[in-house]
Amino acid sequence: MRIMLHLRDLPQGRSSEQEEYAAPPGPRLSHRKDDPEPPPYDPWLSVPDSTLLRPPPPISEVLSPTANADYDDAARAQAWCRQNPLWRPQLHSQQNLRRIADGAVQLTAPPSANRTVSIRQIGHGQTHIRTTPKCTDSIFLSDLPVYAASTQSPTTIYFEIKVLSVCSESRRGDTDAGIAIGLLAPPYPSWRLPGWERASLGVHGDDGRRYVDNAYGGPEFTQSFRTGDVVGMGMTFPPPLCQGGKKRVKVFFTRNGKPDGDWDLHEERDSAQDGGDVTGLKGEHDILAAVGCFGGVEFETKFRRDLWMYRP
Repeated sequence: MRIMLHLRDLPQGRSSEQEEYAAPPGPRLSHRKDDPEPPPYDPWLSVPDSTLLRPPPPISEVLSPTANADYDDAARAQAWCRQNPLWRPQLHSQQNLRRIADGAVQLTAPPSANRTVSIRQIGHGQTHIRTTPKCTDSIFLSDLPVYAASTQSPTTIYFEIKVLSVCSESRRGDTDAGIAIGLLAPPYPSWRLPGWERASLGVHGDDGRRYVDNAYGGPEFTQSFRTGDVVGMGMTFPPPLCQGGKKRVKVFFTRNGKPDGDWDLHEERDSAQDGGDVTGLKGEHDILAAVGCFGGVEFETKFRRDLWMYRP
């Protein structure tokens, strides 16, 4: 089973083999001194060895009504995030800023992708991805941010995916395959779906729930994704406020060209919950488009405005 959980109480140390996975140096911006630099520009980090990690404690309840990730994957992800803090926003070249503005962005597969994944670029701002039924939890990230924090300008970011196929449910009642659409600040563990870990949000097509730094199950939000659906994810960033003010960032979801739900990012966290932290998503970090999947699925992403079914 795939068990979604946060393991905040794992040991804070790292093995000697994991030391080599720190983010490489990059351009230095005027920002907080303790924020690490991103590499130029690669959204991926290698997956550290987790064999020395203490196994996570058992839990007695699984909140998602469909499939759930296993304990080891959740444990590795929590350790990985502690070892790899969020990157500083990068000062992008004018060429890359034009690509971002034009939607000339592509999805990329993690370095660990194997024969279970087929990915090809079918045009400017379009990526086709197909996975086999043996594909474990995987995430695909945009090669450039869809939001560049260094610009500090009010903007709306958005992209769509067209669901071409998703395997049906098994006889056990578990979901054999699923697709999740989301946004996140890098870096991010390559074996976790968007919304499960820090600085990420996502809407999951297997259970129709939305997740923001929450691997326990997420609140009910929409219907499951079906073959032929075109679903989109976006965020609207208002102009910067005076010191001490708070931006009201809106997150919205669309289906087949029509709005299908939204929420205020700053109202996400419940003080009584362990998850729901929106740090990294408020406009102070670069944000990547993300599509997660497991099992046999097929979909296409569309980043160019003229390709969208939704008309903002």
